[in-house]
Amino acid sequence: MIIMNRNTCPLKPLSNEQIIKVVQNTDYNQYPDQERQRFINIYAKAYDLNPSEIEVANGSDEWIQKAVMTLGQNGVMAFNPDFVMYKIYTEQVLPELLTVDCEPDFSFDFAKAVQAIQERKPSLFMISNPHNPTGVMFKTEELQLLADTMAEVDGYLVLDECYIDFAVDYERPQGQNIVFLRTLSKLYGMAGLRIGLAIAQGETFTKINSINHPYTLNSLSLNLASELFSNKEKLAEFKNYQFESKKQLTKALAQVNDLITIKPSLANYIFTFGDLAVDLAEFLISKGFLPRTYDTPILKNAARYSIIKLDDYPALNQAIMEWKQKY
Repeated sequence: MIIMNRNTCPLKPLSNEQIIKVVQNTDYNQYPDQERQRFINIYAKAYDLNPSEIEVANGSDEWIQKAVMTLGQNGVMAFNPDFVMYKIYTEQVLPELLTVDCEPDFSFDFAKAVQAIQERKPSLFMISNPHNPTGVMFKTEELQLLADTMAEVDGYLVLDECYIDFAVDYERPQGQNIVFLRTLSKLYGMAGLRIGLAIAQGETFTKINSINHPYTLNSLSLNLASELFSNKEKLAEFKNYQFESKKQLTKALAQVNDLITIKPSLANYIFTFGDLAVDLAEFLISKGFLPRTYDTPILKNAARYSIIKLDDYPALNQAIMEWKQKY
């Protein structure tokens, strides 16, 4: 099966030569103090961030879990749908995840979110931007409204930017109560190395780091991550491959935009819905492509497709057109 259901990169970012060099130069007989700080400094420089406001952990998943445990004692709220791990990690320590349902077209009413926050007074609101699973990019004023409303109830906002490298840059909301999450699992193709970053300030930064392990990431993962940023031209080429794959995916699904609804996406996946969306997904599964379908009621008529290797698009296009001929 050609995997289209996990939003990961279809290629590896490092050559065998780079990997061998990193392995040979990694002092895995020592604790990774220097490796950790080196990577944080490299990442901060690449994104013009303050390294003292960045910490790393075992994927952004660990940061979601830590945010729930350190900031979510009075309740955790999110849009429905959003990243499924918000619910899973919340329900490890709390009875339920409080949710604000999307509209029928999978858009979101921030006025409803504000009202829900004021009524339920959660201490944590989590939201992905670009949004998972729809791929839409929320406006700065919408996110600022969430941050300000959470501040009014002495709460925090986690802004999950795992797919931000596929999107347009934007003016981020401001506030001491915001945590930004990043990852190397998506655009940077290192999902298996589990490298997640949290960016926050002041008391918020202190709180989310209050339950850290002494060493959350191993030396080899950190050094491979640092190596990723060592060759700007090679990294740009790697990124451009994925941007081209996104263009090809957009063109492929546009062939059936008269039969299914396709959300404009600023991530490495495309979200579809409608009466025939799942039928297309099931047909493509029979042809060797594995999109993401859902068993949750709100997503019962939806399917999501993530980017694949460029060489696989001719077969995907053929399969999509074969399905279209049925209608």
